Formats: sequence, structure tokens, C-alpha cells
Amino acid sequence: VLAMLEPCSSLSTIVNGGSPFPTKLTGGELAAGKTPGLLSQNQKALDEAPSFPRTWVPLASSLELDPNRPTPVSFLGQKYVVYQGSNEDEWVVVDDACPHRLAPLSEGRIDTTESGSRLLQCAYHGWSFDDSGMCQDIPQMTKELKQRAFENPKCHVKSYTTLAHKGIIWAWLWKEDPVELTMKDASITPEHMMDGISSVFSSYTRDLPYGWDTLTENLIDPAHVPFAHHNLQGTRDDAIAINMTMPKEITQSGFELEFEDRTMQKFRKGTASFRAPYTLVYEGEYMGGSGTFNLTTINIPTRPGWSRAIVVVAGSGGSPSTDDEGNPIEKKKSLIAKVFGLIPVWLIHQLSNRFLDSDLAFLHYQEQEREKRGGESSEEDVYFMPAQADRAINAFRRWKKKYAHVPLPLPPPIQSRSVLFDRYTQHTSHCRHCSDGLESVKKTSLRTKGALAIGVLLAATKFPLLGGSLVAVCIGLLQILKWLEDGFKTGDYKHYENN
Repeated sequence: VLAMLEPCSSLSTIVNGGSPFPTKLTGGELAAGKTPGLLSQNQKALDEAPSFPRTWVPLASSLELDPNRPTPVSFLGQKYVVYQGSNEDEWVVVDDACPHRLAPLSEGRIDTTESGSRLLQCAYHGWSFDDSGMCQDIPQMTKELKQRAFENPKCHVKSYTTLAHKGIIWAWLWKEDPVELTMKDASITPEHMMDGISSVFSSYTRDLPYGWDTLTENLIDPAHVPFAHHNLQGTRDDAIAINMTMPKEITQSGFELEFEDRTMQKFRKGTASFRAPYTLVYEGEYMGGSGTFNLTTINIPTRPGWSRAIVVVAGSGGSPSTDDEGNPIEKKKSLIAKVFGLIPVWLIHQLSNRFLDSDLAFLHYQEQEREKRGGESSEEDVYFMPAQADRAINAFRRWKKKYAHVPLPLPPPIQSRSVLFDRYTQHTSHCRHCSDGLESVKKTSLRTKGALAIGVLLAATKFPLLGGSLVAVCIGLLQILKWLEDGFKTGDYKHYENN
């Protein structure tokens, strides 16, 4: 197992260890209480649900999470909470329910003790839990009675073995032993799913009102780009007949295919690699030597009718270069990395929101219509896909039918566009960059209103020119700030206005 994972081990941090793979699952075992084999309700639900590949599960990007906040995350309808543990490089994932009276622990806080340990404290009655999920305090009980309560496995919350790999937080959420399964199949590891990505320097996460299968179908389909993202990535005039190969084989670990298309008036060719069940990697080049392109997305089934997309901006090339003594050589930043470093992350995320807004509505309603017509249970495929460009969709649907299931039933369709495009809930609320950006915009707006009042007073006294100029500047700035604030909260997209 270690030999298989060694090439990427330096880029991983494993909670409960630091070796390339955990050999002692202390977090998961302790959190199960003192009864060996005890399963949490979430593990029981996953075990009883229709089949889904037993792999490490990506939950969130460490580049976006607030380390001082317990952040809620979901997977296949089960709820968890993730936060930074007592060690700075470690992330903790536990069930999002306090064992006392099942209040969500994601509504709680991180309590730092005098010794420096970080405890997850429930906001309802103050029960506190350490990184392994063991209850450390029940304020309403005496010391003697606490110790008796601690001996009961029901007093503790399930904590899962986690791994931070290339900016993504992964957890082992199943009842099965990850080491045993990895010995049989190394493709279930984050190292395999993120192979070829040397470093991640930015990410963007959004929870989307359509399922994981719809998200994956959309992202593996290059033919939609000229139309769904017109004037965002190329234009409708880029649409041409797409050459696409059939996958040589479709296995439980995914498939790969090649394609040729055009975007932004440039012809390109590349490969699309589906590293099942979450990761999609595009790699290729623009013809004529005008550059390369890379895109990696991580697509997570969160609950019926919803999914999470994590788009990573990263380098490529596998393991980092080393000198003669084996020390890693720091590579010069690419031009795109330098540009991204100059732009505020929240502004980049605003643009990313706009991009995903552009196909959000019809993907939501398309999924509803597909289910209405029989969906997965229909003997006849409800799609009609005659073009080569549809081969990737066909391949994914064949893979899904054999190896996975889609969380059902779907919730009712969302009719309110303000709810459908709720950027605050879908992104801003769990992104530390955008949450901070929103607060900065609000504070700047408040100060600008104060400056506006001063300008009005100056204009009404002996300084009309100065006061009038200040008023004009403040009014213009307030309009820009209002536009920015709205962008953190909600969006929309109307293709009939995009000509």
C-alpha cells in the first residue's frame, strides 16, 4: 500500500499519523465509543442505501473553509461537520448531531482550552468533544457523574479518519476498513483521483440544485460550452462537429476518452478522464502551439437533487521536482498563478458564480423532467443522443448503471428564481473569502454613507463644489458596493438577453 502511494505522499497530510496512509485508525475507532464495531447512524444509513463505490470521500476545500468555524457538509443524504483540529494541519470530520439531544454541532463553536486543545462545543447545552469524538465535558454534571457518562458509548460522537490531499479534505465514511480495501484497489484513494495535479493554489466550491449525476454529465460534455456559456467562455460561433473517441474500457475506477473541439475561436484537442466516482480531469492543448488547458472538478453527491462542485485551479505534472539531494525544488509560478495572486479571491469567486449561473436553471429543470419521464427506472433511455459529442454522456451513464446509484427521490422543483440562484447559501456562507468580502463591502458601504452625509453638509455650507463632488463620488461608489453585495447573495441568468 505504501509503495503505491509513495509518489504523492509528500503532498498529503493524514490525520492520526503523517505516514502516506493511516496504519492506525485512531480517530474512527475512538469515536465509535468503547464498543468495537459500533456503527454510527450515518454509517448504517450508507450501508443500507443502494450501492455506491467505497472510496475516500471528498467533502470540502481547505482553501475556503474558516478554520475556526464548524462547517456543515453532506454526502449521500447524511450530514457531517468539518473543522480544523488541535493540530493546524489536521481537519476533523464528525457526525453533525450532538448525542445529547441531536442538535446540529455545525451550529456550535470551537472552544480552545488552556492547554491549546480545540474542542467542538455544542451550542445547545455546551457538551464538548475532542478531535476523536470523545466527549470531554458535560457542564450540567458533577465530575463523578461525568466519568460514569463518559463510559457509555452513546456519550460520544462518531469521528472519521480524514486526509488532507492537495487542498481537498477527504474522509473515510464507510464501515469497511480503508486499508484493507486500498490493498485490493488503489484507485479508491485521493492520490489516484488527483494524480497528475502537482499543486492546488485556488479552488471554488458551490452547492448546486441538481444531482451529482446531472453535474457530472454536464461537466463531461464539452459540446454545451459555446451555448450555455456564450460570452463567458467563447461564443455560439465556436460550435462545430466534435470528434470524440469511445472509451477503450469502462471500469469501476472510471474511463478516459479523447476529443477535439473549438472554444474562444481556438481549436483544441485533449483528454477527459473520469476518475470515479468524483473527479473529472481535462488535459490538452490548443492547436497551433497557442497554449495548454487544464481543468479539474470534484463532483460530490450531497443529497437528492443536490450536489457539490469543487473546481480546482492547479498545476500539473505529478510529483514535484527535486535536486540531487532529494530536496523539492520550488517551481516558478506560472503567469496564470501570478494573475490569480493579484486578484482578490472573492472577486474570482464572483466570476465563477456567474459561470455556474449560466446553466444552473435548465440543469435543475432538465433533471426534474428526466425523472418525470422515468429517469433511472425507464427501460428506454429518455435521452436521444445521436452525435459523437454525446459519447462521454453515454459512457458515464453506462458506468453509473453498473457501479453506482443516484440519491432519490428528487425534491419538488424550485419555482422561485431567487431561491434557485441563492448564491449566499450555495457558496458565500461556507467560503471564508467571500464571507469576509461581504463583510468588507458592508463596512465600506457604511463608511461611504457617512462620507455622503459629510458631502451633503459641505454642499449646503461654504464648500458647494467640494461637497457636490464628494456626494457624486459617494453615490457612484454606493451603487458599485450595492452591486457587489447583491452578487454575494443572489444571481440569475437569462439567455434570451445574452446576444
